[in-house]
Amino acid sequence: MALLRAWERRYGVVSPSRTPGGYRLYDDTAIARIRAMRVLVDSGWAPRQAAEAVLSGATVAAADGLDSEPASSMGTEALPARAGLAPASADFEPFVAAAMDYDVVRLETALDELVGRGSYEAIIDERLLPAVAALGTAWADGRLDVAAEHMASAAVQRRLAALFDLAGRTGMGHPVLVGLPPGCRHEIGTLAFAVALRRCGVDVLYLGPDTPVASWVHVAAESAAEAAVVGVPRRADRAAAREVVAALRAARPGLIVATGGPAAAPSRSGSNTNAADPPEILPARVIDAAATVARLVGGA
Repeated sequence: MALLRAWERRYGVVSPSRTPGGYRLYDDTAIARIRAMRVLVDSGWAPRQAAEAVLSGATVAAADGLDSEPASSMGTEALPARAGLAPASADFEPFVAAAMDYDVVRLETALDELVGRGSYEAIIDERLLPAVAALGTAWADGRLDVAAEHMASAAVQRRLAALFDLAGRTGMGHPVLVGLPPGCRHEIGTLAFAVALRRCGVDVLYLGPDTPVASWVHVAAESAAEAAVVGVPRRADRAAAREVVAALRAARPGLIVATGGPAAAPSRSGSNTNAADPPEILPARVIDAAATVARLVGGA
């Protein structure tokens, strides 16, 4: 039960309703997602990547226990077997172990090893973000304290912030706004995307986590932004993201608006902002998402 609640809190795989007595209620769709998540994690997928696949509406036709699910509960698209959705690796254990021991020197050394095996484009989806997902797995399994997870995540954010500064300069043209909606603080994936986009030659104005709707609108106008990308790391962030999208569309009708992240897939309830003109839904992989936005704004 603790693992299920961790998936709910950290990845937004399900959002159960509650009885007057406080008990969680899971509908058929939620149960199908839980079963799919269980199969993927048991087969070696990192929880973040498994949640990303489940929330995208994909299914694994060959996975045990899923063949009996109706197609409408998980979608009909087969889950792509590709390097960007690879199983968790033992290579990440030194990083997790250093976090468990609160050993900053070992943690930084492990990070050096993770990021030193190629270009940013080669390591971000294959090594760095999966390593962060391994932290989540260790936390969900009870092996890693929250403070240790925060310490390690902060180290990753510092690396990404330094890479962002090295990737280019601001003020070169009409920027692309990148940030998270109000109430959302799960920043690593969105910051990783901002770095990748800047490396594509795009002028990025990074707003960071928990950015109020009014601030999105204000900076879009003041900066004469060409586009805005709203990160949606969890299902719980979808409503706030829709508010940001709606406000930007109302204030700047010509603005390119996109959403990205594990929970950025459109809601099946049809409650998406302006269904006739929905925001661009970016690919799951950071590098692919950055390339998509660069093409939209003519940066690549």
